[in-house]
Amino acid sequence: MATLSVIIGAVSAYQQLKIAKYLAQEEAEEVAGLLEYFVSHEFEYHETRSREETLAQLQEHVQSLHKQRQRDLEIVDRNKIILADVLAEDIGTRLDRDRNNEVGKTIHDGIPRTYVEASPDYPQGIQLIAVVFKTKKGETIGAVILEYTPLYEAALATAQKNIVVTSLISLASSILALSAGYLLSKSISKPIKKLQQAVVNLAEGKLNTRVSIRSQDEIGDLATSFNKMADDLQHSRDELVNANEQLREEISDRQQAEAELQQALKELQKTQIQLIQSEKMSSLGQLVAGVAHEINNPVNFIYGNLKYTDDYTQQMLLLIKLYQKYYPNPEPEIQNANQLTDIDYLIEDLPKMLASMKMGAERIREIVLSLRIFSHLGEAEFKTADLHEGIESTLLILQHRLKAQNNRPQIQMVKEYGEMPKIQCFAGQMNQVFMNLLANAIDALEEAFQKELCPNPLIRIFSQQVNDRVVIRIADNGSGIPEAIQSRLFDPFFTTKAVGKGTGMGLSISYQIITEKHGGSLECISSPGQGAEFVIAIPIRAGKSVQSSSCDRHDRVTG
Repeated sequence: MATLSVIIGAVSAYQQLKIAKYLAQEEAEEVAGLLEYFVSHEFEYHETRSREETLAQLQEHVQSLHKQRQRDLEIVDRNKIILADVLAEDIGTRLDRDRNNEVGKTIHDGIPRTYVEASPDYPQGIQLIAVVFKTKKGETIGAVILEYTPLYEAALATAQKNIVVTSLISLASSILALSAGYLLSKSISKPIKKLQQAVVNLAEGKLNTRVSIRSQDEIGDLATSFNKMADDLQHSRDELVNANEQLREEISDRQQAEAELQQALKELQKTQIQLIQSEKMSSLGQLVAGVAHEINNPVNFIYGNLKYTDDYTQQMLLLIKLYQKYYPNPEPEIQNANQLTDIDYLIEDLPKMLASMKMGAERIREIVLSLRIFSHLGEAEFKTADLHEGIESTLLILQHRLKAQNNRPQIQMVKEYGEMPKIQCFAGQMNQVFMNLLANAIDALEEAFQKELCPNPLIRIFSQQVNDRVVIRIADNGSGIPEAIQSRLFDPFFTTKAVGKGTGMGLSISYQIITEKHGGSLECISSPGQGAEFVIAIPIRAGKSVQSSSCDRHDRVTG
């Protein structure tokens, strides 16, 4: 019985120390988990913070944990340089008080280790435990070192007390062994087994484990201490879980608010640009319509009188020829005048001059007609329109950009117009789409020519009717669009042009006009080095199904 009592005392002391180390390890790992979450959150949501700012935040967390738990706490990196400490003056120094390099070993293999640190203030030494410190991604930062001297001293005192009690029990047991040996053995072994099993359960993470030993002896005190430590541990973990959950909710709410604010800002910017663009196009349409009207009146006057001028001129030339035929030898004064005016050259050149004037007037009338078609930009009416006329009017506006420049040759235009009916659409908005796509194609060709990737710039326009849709393809032979950015071409404010050369709204507005206003589709087909092709497809709605008057313009190449 005496031997058994001694063994029980030793086991009790060992279990007490084991419990103290386990609870210290659990607490250290909780602290490391909390700091891990903080560091991962800092790296994920505050990437712009400097290292000094992050370490300052970490030091504040360490001070807060020290006040809450009344434990000394410090954090070191992989080289055992102190990153945060209860004593701020130790920050930045190297930890060298672990004589057997327990901290370095823990950083290397991730296994928690305990060690004793001696100091003048603590002659008996300070009990410390080191656990590895990692990020959420599993990257090792260093180690968290937590003091557990109070736990160790409490366990040691309890163990010593149990040893004294056990010694007394062993003495009494030797005297009363014959009469009370069995009962005493039973009363001691059963509670210890319960307590031992409770320790095992607690070590497995079952924090709701409690022991129901109600004796008034040391084992009862030990059981009471165990239950209190288990309660404290469970309460601490619950508080940590609740705090983490509350922090996650706050972060989630802030992220959602930021996302909503960013979306609202983008929508506001998009609407503002669209309003400005709409007002600009409306003003441009009014200006073009006014110019066309002012030019049209005098041109019609000139063109209408050219026919009569030509008739009168032919009559006068016929009369001169009759004079020359029947009066070959006029008076000397008439002969001198004939030589001075070179009447034969005038008779030959005057009809050519009138024909040239007529051709110029016709060209001006064509330009005025194209300007009047393009001036539909400001109209909001959904009506029947000839898309070929819209393309031609747009090309007329951009004619000056197609001509040869000082730094590049002329851009060739290949038009392959197919049979295509007039369709119901917003004619002015469709002209805006043609303007955006053709202007972008010209910009791409100029850039490619400057990079010596496109020696012969060319734009091809192809149109046809496919089932119940009209399809228009506008392609260039530039350097193409990288696949990585093709998915973002129609996003508002996205542009690859230099600052000041593009708002990033042209293709976005075009996409909106085609898809939302006309129920069609707009897509880009491009490969690096193969140019880019934009395909417009619009459904043919009920209306006048007459063939476009410009459908007879097949396979023409113009400058």
